[in-house]
Amino acid sequence: MSYLATRLIPLLVFLLLLPLSLEAQFRRGRQAEVVPRWAPISIGAKVGWDSQANATTVGGHVRIPVVRNGTIELYPSAEAIFLTGTKEYQYNLDAAWVPGGAGGGVFAGAGVGWRDSVIGMDVGDPRQTLFGFNAFGGGKTNLGPMQIEVVLRWTFLNE
Repeated sequence: MSYLATRLIPLLVFLLLLPLSLEAQFRRGRQAEVVPRWAPISIGAKVGWDSQANATTVGGHVRIPVVRNGTIELYPSAEAIFLTGTKEYQYNLDAAWVPGGAGGGVFAGAGVGWRDSVIGMDVGDPRQTLFGFNAFGGGKTNLGPMQIEVVLRWTFLNE
């Protein structure tokens, strides 16, 4: 046998036996399950209009996800209602259903509300706390690192 044949034949056998792909870096069997992260807690400011009191409202809210993907949220909020010469305060504890989860979209919810209200329009009139129920709906969208939402809220207070 020639020198070329003695070197070429073992090289060809080696190349034929070499596997086409190596699986040393891959897991065999079931792949690891990817667990989605919790939706983030969000804090925001809000400005609005109280049509019953005919006054501007300013407040804040927190959105706390109850389930991992954010489709159900706890939605506490507080507002100051600026009446002529005085202020009223409303506190809400609501739950919201957000079908789009952390990505946003339409949402709806309900909860309870308390309003620290004036009985009359005079400065010396006593205040009272009114209790009631809330219903709301709206939509939210992400705009870069910020989230913008529009909410229509109805509060049914026991007067």
